[in-house]
Amino acid sequence: MHDGRFETLHEVVEHYNSGGHPSPTLDPLMKFQGEGLGLSPQDVDDLVNFLESLTDDEFINNPDFQDPHE
Repeated sequence: MHDGRFETLHEVVEHYNSGGHPSPTLDPLMKFQGEGLGLSPQDVDDLVNFLESLTDDEFINNPDFQDPHE
């Protein structure tokens, strides 16, 4: 996630599936702690596999699309 607390996409999905954790910086729209997504282990694996399939390494490594100010 944006603050680096998770190392894998699977950990991120499990975080939301478990209901998240209270945090003073949590957006009020995300205050669903304890409820979770209700995904089965197979659902979690399927979601992670789908999300990972969206990565386009050729695009993100293409120098034509890099930040010109770096």
